[in-house]
Amino acid sequence: MRRSNTNRLAVGVVALCMLGTSRSQAGYEGTDVKDGGSIVGTVRFEGKIPKRRRLKVTGADKPCHSKPIPNDDLVVSKDGKIRWAVVSIKKIKKGKPFPPADPENPVVLNQQGCRFRPHLVVVPPERTLRILNSDGVLHNVHLYARKNEPFNRSMPGRVKQLEVTFDRAERIRVGCDVHKWMGGWIVVAKHPYYAVTGKDGSFRLENVPPGTYTLQVWHEKLGTQQREVTVSPGADAEIEFVLKRK
Repeated sequence: MRRSNTNRLAVGVVALCMLGTSRSQAGYEGTDVKDGGSIVGTVRFEGKIPKRRRLKVTGADKPCHSKPIPNDDLVVSKDGKIRWAVVSIKKIKKGKPFPPADPENPVVLNQQGCRFRPHLVVVPPERTLRILNSDGVLHNVHLYARKNEPFNRSMPGRVKQLEVTFDRAERIRVGCDVHKWMGGWIVVAKHPYYAVTGKDGSFRLENVPPGTYTLQVWHEKLGTQQREVTVSPGADAEIEFVLKRK
């Protein structure tokens, strides 16, 4: 995992593997997909719809008290659809390539209103994740990585952004050591077939090679579930996941 900020401070360097291929991509081949189909669906909650809680906020930093801060770790709509669930294909070896890197539009994780926004981001390996501090107060970005290099970096109000690059696929919990209630997730993808559910619990994976796959959903509070799905050429394969409290 490599890190830098806009002032070009040297805060860490990690060498890339030969030929620009990261270890997390070693088992996946990006290529043209012929007659690809799509996997579309929703993630739904089973049981009584949980009420979204507000976080207990402490300290005197004004951005933290501008309005109540909702807890994002379990967000379920009135009709039972789950937000911030990650859907991905397991053990796919070949398919569409990752989209080209766009230095002007990296994946962004912002600290705004003393919460991480968005709550969860998916980033390809060896691509820049831009971490912003829009609050103008001291934050401390703590990434609890296991496969990548751990990251624990102070961001005073004058430091508006840091940049991080990951080498290995994994799910990384994000916290702030200054504001203990802040939490989020970074998912470093093994391949391009990852999707995050929106407010309506929906997801879509496009340009999937025809075939039968194991599809997995992961949610930080509700765990994982797997389903088999068959993708036909040029068609949508529909699927619904139903999750409940453990």
